[in-house]
This record gives sequence, structure tokens and C-alpha cells, in this order.
Amino acid sequence: MSKDKFLLHEEFKNPLNKAEFLEAKKLYLEFITKNEYEIKATKDIFQLIQNIKRSPEKIGPYQIMSVFEALNRIGSDLVLLSGAEKLFASEIPPEKILLRMGNNQGFDFEVFYKGDKVIYGEAFNAAESFCKHKMRQAIDKLVDKNPDEKATSAIIFINEEMKGILEKYKNKKEKQSQMVIHTIYCKTN
Repeated sequence: MSKDKFLLHEEFKNPLNKAEFLEAKKLYLEFITKNEYEIKATKDIFQLIQNIKRSPEKIGPYQIMSVFEALNRIGSDLVLLSGAEKLFASEIPPEKILLRMGNNQGFDFEVFYKGDKVIYGEAFNAAESFCKHKMRQAIDKLVDKNPDEKATSAIIFINEEMKGILEKYKNKKEKQSQMVIHTIYCKTN
């Protein structure tokens, strides 16, 4: 994500230890709570589409993008923040985590453990109608494009509301892979 679109680029560009992560998360949440964007009320559906999907705005930590795109990114970012917090609070916490906020390329996050072990991960915040598709995409990416050819673990962060749907989800590629994909359900509010 370019510096001109994501206002917290500097805070998230490098892997963060727990203390750095908590500071960056606090700043991110401040950008959301102090958001000045307001949806322009209209009954004209064409104008509403223009306002939400076309007009570049500043919303939360994003600028120069449509409200629709910014809200999608913020939704995924909140899953990333929640998932990272859960990892740092786990029995075997990582040394650092690289979160690619507003990411369009590469993996959404990398988790760094002692001994140079890196676990790659994907994150998404999807609606019920799209969550299985997003899960399939995430698994495909983690299995097929993992830079560590000997990787035995990967992680997917998902918005908690999809737990009931995805707990029963079976993926052929995941079953055939040597990789264990850990699913972490995340609160986003």
C-alpha cells in the first residue's frame, strides 16, 4: 500500500514486536474513532453509488480511495489486528509480526518465531455469501505460493461471524497438503 493512500504506512511497514504492535494498533484505532467522513444522505440510488463506490475520500487511515474500498480494507485490517493480538497473547507468542495493512500483493501477514521460523498467513473479513470463496482463495494461496517449500504451518485470520459456516468447510487442497492451516476467528468490534 502506497504511503499516499495508507496514512499509517510508517507504523506498519516493518515487523512489530508486541509493544510496537500495541502502539500501532492504538494509533490505528484512533484514526477510526476520530474519523471525520460522513455518508451523504440521499434517496437517489445513482448518487449513493457515486458517493460510496466512486468518490475518493479520506476515511479512517485511508485516503484517495472510494469509501467502499476503504471500508473493505478497514474490515480486513481489523481482522489482522485482532488476529495478531491473539497470537501475541498465545502460549507460544511470536517475536514479531509483519502486518500488511491494506495489502494487495503478497501474503497478508508473516509471523516470526525464534530460530528464524516464519509462518505465512492470510486474513479476510467476508460476508456469509462470500466467505467460502475467500477461504478457498486463502488456502490456495498459502499452499501454492508459500515461499517456504517445506512449510508445515500456515494461519488464516477470519472474522468471527463466519465460524459456524467455515468450521464445517472442507477443502480438498488443504487435505492433500502437508501443511496444517490454523484458523483463528477474530472479533472486529
